[in-house]
Amino acid sequence: MKKLFTYNLFSRIIFLMLTPVIFRALNFAFIWHSIYWGVVTWVVIVWGILVLLTPLVGRIGCGWLCFMGTWQDLPSQYSLFKTPWSKPKLWIRIIVIVAFFAISISFLLVNLKSGAVSQIRINPQFLSMDFNGHYKQVWLYDSVGAVLIGFLLDRRWTCRNLCFMGAMCASGSTLSRLIPVVDAEKCNFCGKCDRDCLVKIPITQYVRKNDGLVTNSECLICGRCVDSCYRRAISIRFVWNRKKYGQDAAKTSENTV
Repeated sequence: MKKLFTYNLFSRIIFLMLTPVIFRALNFAFIWHSIYWGVVTWVVIVWGILVLLTPLVGRIGCGWLCFMGTWQDLPSQYSLFKTPWSKPKLWIRIIVIVAFFAISISFLLVNLKSGAVSQIRINPQFLSMDFNGHYKQVWLYDSVGAVLIGFLLDRRWTCRNLCFMGAMCASGSTLSRLIPVVDAEKCNFCGKCDRDCLVKIPITQYVRKNDGLVTNSECLICGRCVDSCYRRAISIRFVWNRKKYGQDAAKTSENTV
């Protein structure tokens, strides 16, 4: 478990290198193109599965696969504008999700009416993986843009506030069974995990108010907090019954006293 962030970093580097090869299967922006043409493609399948898994394992897609998030992580510790932690605005997330699907579905309806699209169909390979000149430029613009965002804005600010896929994953991960758990007896509230967290989650607050269960929908399950805690007070594990965990923690505290 202590090496979880090492595995996470390795995974993201692998996907960073894979993205140019299978760009239209990993870049969730191509979900828009899939809806436009009324086709269930690889990118829809990949990210659809990841969204469906969020109530079980949280935002593993954002934390272990997303190349845009990885590009932002690299320079974010040097970001120009530092902002205190704040919970993303729900209304902004709703607008982002609704706008994305409303526009793409509107174009689909136009295509259906004009005859450009005859029916909704399943064809994973509809979007070619050919990395031609146009998509090389798109990949380059996305990558450079993500790096610049990382330098300008705080850790994954756009992921938390403006990304429609981040918003969808966050809605499911509020129920995630796989979460960071802090041992309150070992924690000395040094705040190192707060400072090192890739998305600036105030982890120590969850020790004071939530029995050490970090039930934050922005958590990427990356293991950075586990790696940063020199007292080894943090672990990432499945907690199937949060209420029961809290009751057990309370009993343990009473017995200790």
